[in-house]
Amino acid sequence: MDQALLILLLGILGGLAALSGGVILASRRIARTRSEAALLLTEAERDGENRRREILVSAQEKLLSIEEDAERREREAEEREAETEQRARKLEKIASEQGRLGKQLDRRRSELDQREADARRAEERAQEQQRAATENLERIAGLTAAEARSELIAGIEEEARREAARTSRRIEDESRQTAEREARNLIVQASQRVNLRDIMESTVTFIELPNDEMKGRIIGKEGRNIRALEMATGIDLIVDDTPRSIWISSFDPVRREIARVAIDRLLEDGRIHPARIEEVVQQVSGEIDTLIEEKGSEAAFSLGISDLHPKLSQLVGRMRYHTTHGQNLLQHTLETAMIAGFMCQELGGRPEIAERAGLLHEIGQVVTNNSNHPVYTSAELCSKYRESEEVVRAIRSLHPDVAAPDVESLLLNTANRLSDTRPGARKENLAVFIERLRRLEAIASRFPGVRKAYAVKAGKELRVIIDSDQTKDENAYKLSKDIARALEKELSYPGQIKVSVVRETRAVRFAV
Repeated sequence: MDQALLILLLGILGGLAALSGGVILASRRIARTRSEAALLLTEAERDGENRRREILVSAQEKLLSIEEDAERREREAEEREAETEQRARKLEKIASEQGRLGKQLDRRRSELDQREADARRAEERAQEQQRAATENLERIAGLTAAEARSELIAGIEEEARREAARTSRRIEDESRQTAEREARNLIVQASQRVNLRDIMESTVTFIELPNDEMKGRIIGKEGRNIRALEMATGIDLIVDDTPRSIWISSFDPVRREIARVAIDRLLEDGRIHPARIEEVVQQVSGEIDTLIEEKGSEAAFSLGISDLHPKLSQLVGRMRYHTTHGQNLLQHTLETAMIAGFMCQELGGRPEIAERAGLLHEIGQVVTNNSNHPVYTSAELCSKYRESEEVVRAIRSLHPDVAAPDVESLLLNTANRLSDTRPGARKENLAVFIERLRRLEAIASRFPGVRKAYAVKAGKELRVIIDSDQTKDENAYKLSKDIARALEKELSYPGQIKVSVVRETRAVRFAV
């Protein structure tokens, strides 16, 4: 009994020990689990914070991207709105011009309707007169109806021919006066907006010096500097008594430009001696093509043209150093482009086409070894360097044998003539001028009935005196038109020529 009780107590003690050990072990595991859970929670919070920061940065980046995209779209919308407003203004201007032209057409249509009605009434009166005259002739004159009809018709035809000639002359005079008045106003407005300058440099170039002491430095000891300049550039350097100035003389404008730029650089540098002169001239000679291209780009940019091909820019720049009839080619092309552009704006044409064609229409003049007409050469070069077909067509229309296909070509031709014929623009050879006046008189003198012909007012007017016994007043108007058409076909001249036909009858008697 005691032994069983002892065993029971030992079992109870062992169970309690085992239970306490399990409790202690469970407590440790719980503590470790809590520690691990706290660590996991800390890591989770740290990862969550990092993730939150990443999401926040990504959201901010997306927001910035969205704001930049919105700003870009807003700028594009503003640009489109400005472009739309500009197009709307152009459309309003075109609509206004079309309205004005429509009113003119309506007015002229009403005038033509009125004249047509007058002509119908005149025809009815003529028919009534013809019937009355036929009855009178058959009754009184004793003529046959066929004879009377033939005689009456001849008289009516003559009267109608005279009436038609008078009406035609009146209509043509009115149309010419209106057209001349409108064209004169348009040309004057375009010319007033252009700065027309007379280019004096043809074989010499003027250089202004900072002081007269520079003349001695340019000449050098015993003339060595001036000789070095002339030998290096192939020009003649003229140093006279004119204060603070020297002159560069040469038939080659490119040589003059090289010498001018070289002298300017020597004056800025201050070192003027033969070795330095040769060095600067060689440097400028290597840069001259670039300088010429820059001049061409500047000329194009002055007209708002920024996409000109580099080869075309170089040809435009070369025009600055070429003249024809004493007129600088580049200045002539700029004048032509500006006048043509202004007139296109007034008449609803495309000024960008006229300005590009006006700037490029003389580049064929500066191409060496050219056997074609300069106008054709200019058109071929523009086509080669990817100018638009409208520009090429406008340039080609400047040839005397090519008709103007559109309004831009017609206005370009007019602007070219204006630039050629303005006072002081060109200096024609006297022999050529006199020969042209003689040809004017010879063409008019070969028409029948012409007694004498005189070219007056520097060839701008042709005065024709006809024989009063051979030509009637009704034929004088027709003769002036025939002579004008002959001049247009056989002569090439700037501006226009006025043909005045004079018929005079003199009665002479002597009192004895």
